[in-house]
Amino acid sequence: MGDPSGIGPELCIKAAKHLRAHTTAVSLRLFGDLAHLQTVNSLLGKPLEDAALSQITEDTGSLGPYPIGEVSAASGQAAYQAVVAAAQACLSHRVTGMVTAPLNKEALHLAGHRWPGHTELLAHLSKPDAPPSVRMLLINPELRVLLHTIHIPLHEVASRITPHDLLETIEIAHRCGYQYGQPVPNLAVAALNPHASEGGAIGNEDLTIVAPAIAIAQSRGIQVTGPWPADTVFMRARQNPANIHLVIALYHDQGLIPIKYLGLDHGVNITLGLPFIRTSVDHGTAFDIAHQWRASPASLLEAIAQAQKMAQTTPTQAPPSH
Repeated sequence: MGDPSGIGPELCIKAAKHLRAHTTAVSLRLFGDLAHLQTVNSLLGKPLEDAALSQITEDTGSLGPYPIGEVSAASGQAAYQAVVAAAQACLSHRVTGMVTAPLNKEALHLAGHRWPGHTELLAHLSKPDAPPSVRMLLINPELRVLLHTIHIPLHEVASRITPHDLLETIEIAHRCGYQYGQPVPNLAVAALNPHASEGGAIGNEDLTIVAPAIAIAQSRGIQVTGPWPADTVFMRARQNPANIHLVIALYHDQGLIPIKYLGLDHGVNITLGLPFIRTSVDHGTAFDIAHQWRASPASLLEAIAQAQKMAQTTPTQAPPSH
């Protein structure tokens, strides 16, 4: 359900109503605070019958009432409990995959859970002693972007890019291509510096770190090119989707700006590398419109549809890892 102080509960109820009315192909379980969901449902005019909402909800406990449109420890804890319960259901194979409504990182921290977001938390929950290497993939109908680094300060980005780690990102993009519909994908890597470093005139990271990782990946049979100047590679991928199936961005805003510029309604966030399917909306908690009943469930419905597609694609279609 995401953060109960934001738009997540509203989106979940709206999406559930839409799916119950338009399809029988998706069986939903809603993880969250049932009492709060019932309150939101009533304020929405009861789009779902009480019995129907109770039937699809796995109650993860109530810490409410929650301050609407505000960051709070109670909301952070409620969101955390919902994520943990859904992840456990995935790991025990009670459900096929999870779709997450937005949570608030500050609220999560106030509740004592020092995770930058869903991605890192889910990796830990999957295997606490040795979390899997995971990457965030953002897709919309026009573009696919995989992030090499995500929630870190910009001044730390260069130090977090090593040939070994970037090679791992490239291999994850290659190995998990079946999950985004490209069993053997064509990959492009965005450069770190302007104009791909201009032959060393604008920094040397693209020459000494990015290019060597790409060369190793190519020697292993992976179809990857770059580093390409970031100010044009996303445009090229959008214009020639058959030639560039996915762009690897080296830091958060480098990849998120082109994705979000194309619109949030159809954007989906996918976590590659987990032992289960996880998709998410491509927007935040929207505290400014919480409980105003204006939030669109379009991105959540897209995330559910993407999870369903992934569930129908068997991992045996994936190329072997290197």
